[in-house]
Amino acid sequence: MKKHLQVFLVASALVFSAAQAQTQPPAVPSAPAMTCFINAQKVLAAHPQGPKVLEAQQRAQAELKDLSDKVQALQAKVANNTATPAERQQLETLIKTGQARQTQLKTQIDKLLEPITKDVDAAVAKVGTAKGCSVVLDRDIAARSGLVVWVNPNSTLDISDDVILEITKPK
Repeated sequence: MKKHLQVFLVASALVFSAAQAQTQPPAVPSAPAMTCFINAQKVLAAHPQGPKVLEAQQRAQAELKDLSDKVQALQAKVANNTATPAERQQLETLIKTGQARQTQLKTQIDKLLEPITKDVDAAVAKVGTAKGCSVVLDRDIAARSGLVVWVNPNSTLDISDDVILEITKPK
């Protein structure tokens, strides 16, 4: 009985597949997908508000580096068992302060980036559509992640300059 049921199920699946194949239209060849790239840092720097964001990022990095250096010095003392109880307490306080400050700085920078991101996203969509791009990737992120292994350096797939023209156009 089980064997007959299995044969019936397989036969039903084959008939269903054949019927479905006959009702589906033939595949229409489409244009090849084109992946384009932008240099996001270059585009950000060229945006009218970009220098303000880059300056804020540099200030934040400097401030967090100073905190990080202090934490590392105290961690070295703790690791060598030469830290006083006050230094251990200072280490905990610095770690908490650093984490809170990092969150604050990220929020401030994200707030500065929000209108820029909207402008850049709109420009990328407009330029990408006009250039026939199917996908637009950040060149640096694609290269670092291993997502893209190779791009012809002579190709015209980098649309950064066109995006920059779009975001710097008078409105």
